[in-house]
Amino acid sequence: MPGPAARLAALRWALLIAGTPAAGAWARARAVGTADGPADVALAVGLRLRSRYRREGGERREP
Repeated sequence: MPGPAARLAALRWALLIAGTPAAGAWARARAVGTADGPADVALAVGLRLRSRYRREGGERREP
């Protein structure tokens, strides 16, 4: 029979595996961060690129 340390390690792994799906469902159920969906992320990226473009001087027109 395995010793108490091996049993404790097996119990810890079993609890970790059993608790993982519940933690994932909890994280999906509540909003995390400021972006709630792909559209919000796309908007944030677009605004960031636009501000960078304006900071660099925008279009460079040749005379």
